[in-house]
Amino acid sequence: MEYRVEEKYVCTEGELLILTGRLSPLMQEDAHHGEERRYQIRSLYFDDYENSCFAETMDGVNDRKKFRIRIYGGCADKISLEVKYKLNGMTRKDSCMLTEEQCSAIMAGKVPAYKKDAPKVLRMLYLSMQTMLLRPVVIVQYERTAFVNKAGNVRVTFDRNISASADIRRFLDPKVRVLPVMEKGKHILEVKYDEVLPAYIAQALETGRLQQTPYSKYRECRIAAEAYNTGGML
Repeated sequence: MEYRVEEKYVCTEGELLILTGRLSPLMQEDAHHGEERRYQIRSLYFDDYENSCFAETMDGVNDRKKFRIRIYGGCADKISLEVKYKLNGMTRKDSCMLTEEQCSAIMAGKVPAYKKDAPKVLRMLYLSMQTMLLRPVVIVQYERTAFVNKAGNVRVTFDRNISASADIRRFLDPKVRVLPVMEKGKHILEVKYDEVLPAYIAQALETGRLQQTPYSKYRECRIAAEAYNTGGML
C-alpha cells in the first residue's frame, strides 16, 4: 500500500455543518453511517517500555509507526489489528483481523504464538511485544462522519467527541467510561488523498479559517489518561 497525504484541522461544530452541506453533493457518505450520519470508532493503542511512540509523536519524528486494535460501535464482531506508518507527513496502514480470543489475550499482555503463516502485522506485533515489551496503554474513542470520492482516492472525515480511557480491560465492552480530551464544541477534520486533492473538493473545504495542525488523537488521549490516573503527566 502506498503512502497517502493526511491533513488535519481543528474545527467547530458550525464549520462541520457547513462542510457537510458542501460535501454531500460531491462525495459519497460512508456506508457504515448510522441514523445520525456517523459511527463510533474505538482503538486500543500500544507503546513500549520506553514510551517510544509517545516520545516520537511529541517530537514530531518524521518516520514512525504505531500499533492499534480497532473495533466499531462497541461491537467485538469485527476486530482489526493495525500498524500505521507515518513518513514526512504521509501515512499508510497495514492490517489483519483478530479473533476475540486473540484480542483478549493481547489485552492481557500475552504474546501471541508465533506462526510463520500468520499475517504480517500479527508477526510484527509478536516481535515488538517480545523485544520491546510493547503493551496496550490507552483507549481512544470518537464518533466519525466520513465522505469518500474515487477521484484521488479522497476520504474526508469529521471526528467528534474524542475521548480517552486507560481502563484497558474494558476495551471490548459495549460501553466504556471515557474522558473528553478536546474543548467542548471542537472537533477534528481529516483530509486524506493519494497525490492530488481534486480542485472542486479543495474549494468545498475552503472556509477561510482552517489551519493545518499536527494534532494526534493518541498523544492527546495518552496525556489525558495519564493525568487523570496519576494527577501528573508522562
